[in-house]
Amino acid sequence: MPQTPLLLQQKIRYRLVWNRARRLNVRGEGLIQVEVQQGRRRRYFSTHCYCRPEEWHQGWLIGTDDDTARNYALRRMVWEVEQVELEYLKRGQRVTLPLLAEAVRSNVNPAAKLRDFAESMLQGDDRKELTKQNYRTLLNDIDRFRPNTYLTDVDYQWVMAYDRRLKEVGVAHNTRVSRLRLLRALMNEALRRDLTFCDPFRRIHIDQMEPKHGYLTAQQLRQMERLRLDGRSDRVRDLFLIGCYTGLRFSDIKELRQSDIDDTGWLRMKTQKTSVVVEIPTHLLFDGRFGRLTEKYQGDIGRLTRQTPSNSDTNRLLRPLLDRIGATEKATFHTSRHTFATLLGIRGTPMETVQRLLGHTTPQTTAIYNEAKADTRGEIEKGLNGGKKNKKNNP
Repeated sequence: MPQTPLLLQQKIRYRLVWNRARRLNVRGEGLIQVEVQQGRRRRYFSTHCYCRPEEWHQGWLIGTDDDTARNYALRRMVWEVEQVELEYLKRGQRVTLPLLAEAVRSNVNPAAKLRDFAESMLQGDDRKELTKQNYRTLLNDIDRFRPNTYLTDVDYQWVMAYDRRLKEVGVAHNTRVSRLRLLRALMNEALRRDLTFCDPFRRIHIDQMEPKHGYLTAQQLRQMERLRLDGRSDRVRDLFLIGCYTGLRFSDIKELRQSDIDDTGWLRMKTQKTSVVVEIPTHLLFDGRFGRLTEKYQGDIGRLTRQTPSNSDTNRLLRPLLDRIGATEKATFHTSRHTFATLLGIRGTPMETVQRLLGHTTPQTTAIYNEAKADTRGEIEKGLNGGKKNKKNNP
């Protein structure tokens, strides 16, 4: 049988060398490096370890109190570089010194740990800090599940085992879905970089997020508007109404100023969370009630939003008001955004339009906010139950 080109590849050799530059630092120490040789070509990787001339003998540290530990660490570095080559070979890929050097330098090689790869991906990335923190929370959880997980460890069975563990420890549904989605994004990035050829999520269906904030019905929204309030409660109610009329998040309402609204009633601003620019025709939504709310503050909505309390204080003051109108116990300030999307959906507003108003990049996210389907089912059940009680309505 003829040999394949891969078998003809020259084996890479590894060894430790000292003071290749023949230059000692101010402490009289030389640098120890990993020499990588393929044929006549060589590359060098720093170990960031230095020693004096008398402490180096034929590739080993001698005569120091910690030479055993340091020698072990140095051999471990050589082993880790060689593992990169072996991972490429196992995948049938020819290994050249430039390829090996780039993989080691960027720490995104097939032998990389999942955490190291993720940190490398996030470094210098333009993702929001909150998103990066969510990735790190995922990595911390994976470390508790299976420490020192390598990219090549993550296959179908691994993901299924991780998902079972999330369910067993009682992680909330939406948190579990979020972590699986982040993990899928990590593995997709590894696939794009040819660091793995296995797509562990190819046969895995990730559930949809479940609504968790509820929404106000049109009647409850009217009740909220008519509450007789004063002081901070009055201002918190009005901040909540802004969310119901515009769909803006709490973080965006805090930054909302009258200059963000033109003379025709169009609101235009860049969102804090996603940096997406949203354009909202406040004069066309909810019978223009946002404009009448602005009049309450002498035509300057900033008189209200500039004094927005913290999110926790806002929810603390809002809770009694939500109780007064019979809102679900899970309702929070973010319920206003769900109310906006759901009431528009009930009125027949196309999903694509609601998606643009909310500043979502995918319709799947918007579907979480629009709970009109749940409301319709409730109305059907209510009608059927009523029909059973009133036999006159039964033909």
